[in-house]
Amino acid sequence: MAGMKFLSGKRSIFKVMGLICKKCALAIMVLALIAPFIATTQIILGDSKSDLEDAKKQQEDVQSKLEETKKYIEDLQGQASDIQSYISSLDSQMETISSSLYELDLQIQDLETTIKTTEEELAKAEEDAKVQYEQMKLRIKFMYEHNDETYLGMLLKAEDMADLLSKAEYINQLSKYDREMLEKYKATIDYIAQTKADLEADKGELVNMQTNLQDQMSALSLLQSTKMTQLTNLNNTVAAEESYYSRLEAENEALEATTRQLEARIKAEEAAKSSVTSYDGGKFKWPTTSTRITSDYGDTEGRSAPHKGIDIGGVKAGVAGDPIYAAYDGKVVISTYSASAGNYIMIYHGDGLYTRYLHCSSLLVSVGDYVTKGQKIGLMGTTGNSTGVHLHFDVRLNGSYVSPWNYLSK
Repeated sequence: MAGMKFLSGKRSIFKVMGLICKKCALAIMVLALIAPFIATTQIILGDSKSDLEDAKKQQEDVQSKLEETKKYIEDLQGQASDIQSYISSLDSQMETISSSLYELDLQIQDLETTIKTTEEELAKAEEDAKVQYEQMKLRIKFMYEHNDETYLGMLLKAEDMADLLSKAEYINQLSKYDREMLEKYKATIDYIAQTKADLEADKGELVNMQTNLQDQMSALSLLQSTKMTQLTNLNNTVAAEESYYSRLEAENEALEATTRQLEARIKAEEAAKSSVTSYDGGKFKWPTTSTRITSDYGDTEGRSAPHKGIDIGGVKAGVAGDPIYAAYDGKVVISTYSASAGNYIMIYHGDGLYTRYLHCSSLLVSVGDYVTKGQKIGLMGTTGNSTGVHLHFDVRLNGSYVSPWNYLSK
């Protein structure tokens, strides 16, 4: 029965190990797929509706991964529970075997004590038989050396017939006694020797049982160690997956916030469109006091992609606080912070035309405010993804970035 349980346990091990390998492979694949996503969750604000669609798609992906990870964690926890139950079963089997080994050890000790006593009895019986044999040999030798004269003399000295018969019977009995004593001692020696052999055989069986139980104990101990290692690995994997799940939840919350922000932005843009009739074609005001351009629109040396706007440095390099002006009349549709743009403002001027002002140190207008050309709306800074104090100024027309030089009067 123990052997069958052991084989069943081995099959369970291979099954669990196979599941672990498959799950570990899935985890590695999921991590490989999600890594690029985690690194690029932050939305770089561009076209509001397109950004919203991207954010919602990313959120759907994250929610799908949350469901997969939750199911995977539950599966791992189920495997861990099964292994823990199996380990408890092994503990019970090992306790039973340990108790049996203890009982066998007591029986072996008792048998060894009995065998020792039997050996002592056998030695004594053999010694008694030896003494009796030696005495009988002396009597035989005496009769042989005297040619039966002693026995004949005894018979001739008989006083009467009764005495004669008595002495003859004595001689006969003496010879019979020697034979019987030898036979008795021999029987005793044979009995004790057989008893010792039986006891040794019983001890051999108990020792074999003890060896078998010790082998079972070793096998169960090895199996238990393997299971404990599997349980530890599973618990470590569960902990890692739970940490990964927490990161996904944080990503989901961030995307939810981004989605709400984009929806609010779209709503503000729509409201601005309804309140700002149309762009009249006038020239834009230069958006700050400094005219020092540090990076122009379009293809620029040192950039991997065309620059979407114009970077304007401060009056004094590295010093924040220069005023930022609204390039033209319009309505503020965004006045907020993002990791890439820092503090920034977006103004709608009508007919799908927007201007943006990035990396501000301070924002002086709010969403919904109507501003006029030249009105101070913020202060220059280096917030967000910025390498120094400057204003990034760009223009969007119907969702696409266009050259600010088409509208600016320097």
